[in-house]
Amino acid sequence: MNTAPTDTAHSLYVLYEKLPNEVQQAFLQELIQKKHQELAGLSFYLDCKEAKDENEFLSEQEQKAFIDSLPE
Repeated sequence: MNTAPTDTAHSLYVLYEKLPNEVQQAFLQELIQKKHQELAGLSFYLDCKEAKDENEFLSEQEQKAFIDSLPE
């Protein structure tokens, strides 16, 4: 198994954690501005994966409420 991408990601995160707070905030702001769609998609995917792993599914009423809340 190739762990290089995971190791690299972890190393970058450790570097981020060592940055001063104001630099962290500026980085996050730019990341969100430039990668908002990708971050939203990844967040949705991870939430769905967690729900599936925990066997937590939406009821019919929750499904309808969720679909109705989506922008057209």
